[in-house]
Order: sequence, then structure tokens, then C-alpha cells
Amino acid sequence: MQHASSAPRHTVTPERQAAGQRLVTRLAGMVRGAMYTDPLMTYAWSGDASSYRLIPAAVVFINSEDEVRAVLTAARAENLPITFRAAGTSLSGQAVTDGVLAVLGDGWRKLEIHPGADQITLGPAIIVAQANSALKPFNRKIGPDPASQATCKIGGVVNNNSSGMCCGVAQNTYHTMARLRIVLADGTMLDSGDAKSCAAFRQSHAPMLAALHDLHHHVMADAELVALIRKKYRIKNTVGYSLNALVDYHDPLDILIHLMVGSEGTLGFVSEVTYNTVPEHPFRATALVPFPDPQSAGRAIIEMANGGVQVTTGVTAAEYIERRALATVEHLPPMAPLRPWLTDNSPAVLIDVTAPDAATLAAETAKAEALLARHGATHIDFSTDPDRSHALWDIRKGFFASGGAARPKGTSMLTEDVAAPIERLAEFVIDMRALLDAHGYEDAIIFGHALAGNLHFQMSDDFSQPDAAEKFDAFSRALSDLVSIQYGGSLKAEHGTGRAIAAFVEAEWGSKAYGLMRQIKALFDPENLLNPGVLLNADDKIHIKHLKVMPLADDLVDLCIECGFCEPACPSQHMTLSPRQRIAVTRERARLRETGEDNARLERLDADFQYPGLDTCAACNLCSLRCPVGIETGTMILSQRAERRGSTARSVAGFVADHRGAVESMMRAGVALADAARTIIPASAVEAITETARRVTGKRVPRVSRALRHGPGAPKARSTRQDARATGFPVPIAQSGRPSVVYFPSCATRMFGAPKSAHDLLAVPDAMLALLERAGFDVIVPDNLNGQCCGQPFQSKGFPEQAAEVGGALKRNLSALSDAGRLSVVTDASTCAKHLRDFPGDAPVQDSAQFLLAQVLPRLTITRQLPVVAVHHNCSAQRLSEQPMTEAIARACAREIAVLSAVTCCGYAGDKGLFVPELNAHATRFAKTNIPADCTLGVSTVSTCASGLSEHAGVPFVGLASLLEWASRPL
Repeated sequence: MQHASSAPRHTVTPERQAAGQRLVTRLAGMVRGAMYTDPLMTYAWSGDASSYRLIPAAVVFINSEDEVRAVLTAARAENLPITFRAAGTSLSGQAVTDGVLAVLGDGWRKLEIHPGADQITLGPAIIVAQANSALKPFNRKIGPDPASQATCKIGGVVNNNSSGMCCGVAQNTYHTMARLRIVLADGTMLDSGDAKSCAAFRQSHAPMLAALHDLHHHVMADAELVALIRKKYRIKNTVGYSLNALVDYHDPLDILIHLMVGSEGTLGFVSEVTYNTVPEHPFRATALVPFPDPQSAGRAIIEMANGGVQVTTGVTAAEYIERRALATVEHLPPMAPLRPWLTDNSPAVLIDVTAPDAATLAAETAKAEALLARHGATHIDFSTDPDRSHALWDIRKGFFASGGAARPKGTSMLTEDVAAPIERLAEFVIDMRALLDAHGYEDAIIFGHALAGNLHFQMSDDFSQPDAAEKFDAFSRALSDLVSIQYGGSLKAEHGTGRAIAAFVEAEWGSKAYGLMRQIKALFDPENLLNPGVLLNADDKIHIKHLKVMPLADDLVDLCIECGFCEPACPSQHMTLSPRQRIAVTRERARLRETGEDNARLERLDADFQYPGLDTCAACNLCSLRCPVGIETGTMILSQRAERRGSTARSVAGFVADHRGAVESMMRAGVALADAARTIIPASAVEAITETARRVTGKRVPRVSRALRHGPGAPKARSTRQDARATGFPVPIAQSGRPSVVYFPSCATRMFGAPKSAHDLLAVPDAMLALLERAGFDVIVPDNLNGQCCGQPFQSKGFPEQAAEVGGALKRNLSALSDAGRLSVVTDASTCAKHLRDFPGDAPVQDSAQFLLAQVLPRLTITRQLPVVAVHHNCSAQRLSEQPMTEAIARACAREIAVLSAVTCCGYAGDKGLFVPELNAHATRFAKTNIPADCTLGVSTVSTCASGLSEHAGVPFVGLASLLEWASRPL
């Protein structure tokens, strides 16, 4: 029985639902993005990374300031509150609502580096890592560096005043922001960097500015209040509004702009920000340093903190990791060197020393080593190896999810981040541990940005159980007393106030400061339209209401904490569902099946899940590469597809498996027919005909785009004395002096060819054979290739038995040809190579990128190069870690390469580009942004991916082998 005080709403109230539907009707024709009010999609958007869940009445994608104004007007008319949402990595419940959830669409992706890279202007939908990647060539970065920077977006960073591991206080948004562009609740736009905008605002909003002016003078006349505000912001602090704006600035316009920072969407909408960038020194040494006990680690950090003064040279980061946190990751390979030095009570500190040059780095590292030795560090081993540094920092950045994955299945993860004055860090660590243990959270782990006195801790609880909410309430009140009162610290150092701490803002700040915050909210948002209840809330139990429950649903995903780290890798994100959302909906369906409380709703969710949940999942599992615990949502979806396959579908799959040669011939013939038709009638007419056929047949007819060409079919077997089939002997009878290799042309490269280009390229199978022979190999090609397949097409459609049958047969054939593994087996599709490795057999299957780089390229002479070539790393290549191999071959063939960072999985996903082409179009919608003007060709290691990219990237994409054959072709 779920406890009433913690119960989240699983449905929208009828009144809210009706209001949401009316709002969507009002916005028809005014908002170009998607809008949802149905049970499935509103539930999918009901959670962020926090422990709270609220079902929105409507979800609206917004893409411009005009659309923001339209949503504000419609929400006001329907008396619905609005919450703006960027990436939804919020940890305090500030990105969920039972009103209107306004989600940032593609229209907010502005990224402009100013001359000299001293400033950068960003839209709120830019991911932090994207901004820093663009600044990296200039040895600059933005100041905020949250651990979620590969996922979180600028809009959330500004609205939460997020910081991070190296940011400290001095480099957060509040201190490094040069300009802000905002839309207020009344629809007014203000650009603080535009003189005309500021002048117009001073006239139109003179009363508001006058009120801010009066607040400033009221505060400055109260010495005690000024001292409190200055003290609170010497350490990290995101509790309540940024009251430091009232003492740091005199001009009410400056006060207004800085109050927006950290306001969590309760005062207005941030549409653009310009940052003053900070140095990102290229020289760095990293060490994970163990200590005998928390006290000695704390004392070392206090000295390294330099009195709280932020530095850019020397020790720029020191992450405290307690022993219980280390236990959740000590099995990982990067931790191996540290394991011998860990005792039952050993914390460790992850330290970065940075410098502008090697000599300075050596000197600063020596100083750090001496300091650490003085305080009893048991093992000091700084390394300048970037791979080791990245591996250690990936572990630290993943603690939120990996620590959450260590919790018992079925429980919710809880997280808080607190800060205390740095000079009291050593005792603060001890007291925090004691508090957690005393309240029954012995499973909690502690880690944090120690140079700023900032500690994070995570624990778990099952909020479907009686008294769990009361236990959390008692802990929260004790935490408030310890941090805010006893230590004079911050209950929220960098995660934002949200619902989690709203009930404790007044306890931390006192009644006078809290009164100021209420005046600020009333001044900006008198109707309480914007994210009400977040940041300020009169309900002293708000932190234990609408808490998530995490019912068991599938062993594959039960460890998921819904952090959202996976989402940027997903090709269907913002088109239908993301991995996080597929898991959340699967959990809700499982809960409804278990409780039986609403069968009609369960039936609706099950039916509606088909297209957004199953049909548009690429099952690429790139989500697992972003997930710190490797959850493969795609594998869960494949299982659900299999469960939905009826006996008729399985019979058809069995028939296709038994007659796959005929199916392959028919597919190739169909594409060839479309090619021939284009020579007679325009390509657009051919596509229109196939689209009509798709509509008439319920999308059962594949779409054939102009970029998809028929393939060369199966190449003829090569004659070689190493092949027992040609000699009749069970072993080779003659040694030619040439090495032999087994080459399996994948069914995709046999069926589908490359688009036309200006470079006279060979088809992939022909190019592979030419390259292998040019490099001095005898090539063994399997007989009767037509229909031979790795089984992946059956697996992706939910027919695992047929996949095992077909793929297993091929693997046995290849193993025999490889002479029980003596010869290498190479295939020309990353997808095929990855899938074949899952079947038993002796054949050591290699993908073309791996084999060409190691065995072929060194034996070739490059005779010509392209000026630049675009490179796409398809999903299987990424999961095989082939990116460096593909790029090395591309660099041999071109003077420059342009990697498609804007495309993860291209969404073609086997044949989804034929049957669900909208997924491919959505996944590649930004591909052109990565294509330089002088680029005329791109490469991929899967022919179907190349086809989808060719259609949407603006240049033809071809196989890697085709490009290398051209570049090494004798002139």
C-alpha cells in the first residue's frame, strides 16, 4: 500500500486535462513544435532526474520567443502554471509540473564564438559539452562545469546557477555572464546587451525597476542583512533567489538580470546568454590519491583550497570520494592501481593540476605532491596521460548514476548537495556521515567538489512502503539544522532549490531575507504563473509529496534512476520517446499490471506505446554508452517487440529465414527497378509513387529514396590454393607466400549500393576485393552468398529464434572457412561484425575498419587525397570502439576530416530507413551543420547508414573501403 503523503499523481485531474486540451487548441497554428495531452506522452514527460513525478496537463515544444509569449498567454487564459524544461537533468524537482511543460525545441541551438573566443553566445538548448567542444581549439571553456555537462543544457545551467568540479564560486553563471536575453511573464523581451532594448525596458517597466531600486536601498541600509548575504555567497549557494544581486549591483537593470540567474524558471524565460569564457589550460596532471582517514583528506583539501580563492593554474579540482562511494566503482579497470592502497576507511581525492605549459605543470605538480605527502596521503601518482585522466573523471562524473545503480532494485534514489565553509570541511565530512547513518541511510555515499566545501550524498528508499516518506522528512529536517544552523552552510550548493528544499529556505535565510524573496517573486510574477511552488513554497511537507516510485519492470532496466544521461545519444529523442522515457512508461505499465487499479489506462498505454516506444526505437543501444551502468534500453525494446509477435508473424519470419536468398534477390530487384524508373521519370515522381503505396498499405511498403541504389550482389569466389574447397584437400596444399583472409560481404552491401559521386568509386564488395588483393592477400569468399545473413534483421524485429538460426549458420560456415580460426574473417558492415561476434564459433570476425587499418593500409601507397571528407561513426562502430580506426583511414584519404558530431545513430537502423524514414530524417536533421563547404564526400561503415546520410547531409556518403580503394588506386 503506497503511503498517502508520498504518492505521486499517476493521472491528470479531469479539470487539468480539459484545460490542457483547450490550451493546445488555442495554440494550434501558433506553435510549430509538437504538443501532447494524451496519457502516454504526458506520463513520459512526468519525471526529471529528481525523485519527484508530476503529470503535466500538456506538453508543448517551444522554438522561439513568439512561441514563449503564445504559451504564456494561453496558459494564463486557462489558469495553468508553466514550467520551462531544458534537458531535465534537474535533481531537485524543478523541471516537472502538473500544468504546462514547455520543452525547448531545436530553435534554441544558437552557438556563436566571439572574436578571440573571450566570449560565447549560446541558446538555452545547447549542451554544455557542445559549447566547450567548440571552445577547445582556443583553450577556452565556459565557467560552469557540472558533472552532467555531456547532457545538461545551458538553459538549465543559467536557471540553476549550476557550477561543477572546477567552477567554484567565481566561475559560475552569475559571475561569468556578460549578457542575458529574457522574456518576462508579461511577454516583454529584454536584452541586457542591447542599448535600445534596455532603454525601451526602462520606460515600459519603470515601476518594476523602481521597486528593485527600493529593495536594493532597503537591503543596503541593513548592515546585518548585507553581512548575511555576503557570507552566504562566499561558498556555493543556490538556496532561494540570488540575493547577492541586491548588494553587488546598484543599477536596477543589472539587479534584475542577475536575479534571473538561479531563479529556476520562476521569474521568466532565458532565451540567450553570453558568457565570458575562462582559460582551459592544455597541460594537465591527474591523480586519484587515497588517504588513511577522512580527517587527513579534509585537512589536505583545506590547504589546497587556497583560502577559497579560485585559481586557473595549479590545483584546479579536488573531488572528495568517501570509502563507501569508492566501493561502488572499485571493480572498474581504472581503479586497479588504487585498490592495494584502500583500507576499510580510506577516502580518496581526485585531483587535477593544470598549467599553460609543461614546465609550470611540473612545478605545480611537485608542490601538490609535497602538500599531499605532508597530510599523510598513502599513494601519490600523478599522470599526464589524457586517457587515464578521462577514465578517472568519467568515474567521478558517473557517480550519480553508478551510485544510484548500487541501490536495491525498486527503490528511488535520493540526492542532496550541501556546502560548508571550507575551513570546517574535515569535521563536516564526519558529521554528514554520522547524520546519514543515524537516520537509517547506511547505504548512502558521499562525494563532492571539496575545494568549494561542497559535498554530494546519495541514498535510496522505497516510497511505496509505509513510513518511508516520514523517515525522509525527519532526515531532511535534521539535515537543515546541521547544514544551515550548525555550520552556516548551504542546503543546496549547486543543484537548485526546487521542491526538495523549498520548505527549508526560510530556515536557512531567516525571515527578513525570505521576505525579500517573496517580494521578488511577486514583482516578477504577480499571477504566480511561472513554476509555482518551486524555490518558494508555504507547504512545509512539499519535499515529501509526489515522490517517485520505481516498480520492478524488467531486469534489463530496473537499475535505471531516470537521470537522462542517455538521451543525447538517442536518435528518437524529441521525435517520440527517449530511453529514459521508454523505461518510465514501461515501469508505469508494469505497476498498473501489478496493482490492477486502472485496466482501461493500462490498455491505452500498451496500445499507444507501439509507435513511439517500439517502432521508432532504433535499438542501437548507444544509450548504454552514455549510461554509467551500461543499461541497454534497446535490448529491452527488442524483448518487448518479441513479446508482441503473434504466431502468424513468427510463421512469416520462419518462412523468410528459410527463403532469405529469394527475399534478398527480390529486395535488390525492387531497388534496381526504382533506379531504372528514375532514368525514365523524375526521382521525385518515383518517391511520390512509393509514398502513395505506403499510405495505402499502412506503411507496409518500403520507402525508396533517391539516395538508395541497388547493390552489386554477391561477388564471385576467388581462386586460392589456401582454400580447401578448390583443392579437395582438407588443408592447404601449396603455400603461395601470400596471406589468406576470409571476406564476407554483408547482405546490406550486396543489396544496397552507394549514391552517385564524382569520384568513380567502386561498390564496397568490389573495393574490398581490390584492396585485399592490392595488399597481397589471397581472398576466400563464401559460396552461395545470396541470402547469407548475420541475423541482425530478425533480431531487430523481435524474432530472436530466427536470428539465432540464421546468424549461427553463417558463423559456422565462416568458422569452417577460417580453418578453425587460423585465418581472419573480415566483413564490411560494423553491424554485421558486432552481431556475428555474439554467436559461438572459431571465426575471429573483424570489421573492415579494424582490418583495413591494421593489415591493409600499411601495405598500400596512397596516390591521391580529397581536400576533406566527412566521417560518420554508426552505432555499431561506436559500440565496437572503432572511431579512431575509421578516422585514421579517413585521414589517410583526405587532408582533413569532419566528424559528424551532430549525428549519433543515424536512425536508419537496418531497414527502419525504409519503413520508418521519419526516424532517419529526425536523427540526421543537423548533419549539414558538420559538413564544411569544400566537402564533397562522406564515409560510413554501413551501406544503409550511408544511404540515409546521403539523403540528409547534402553530400554522398560511401563505404570506407570505396574511399580507400580510390585513394590507393594506381594512377
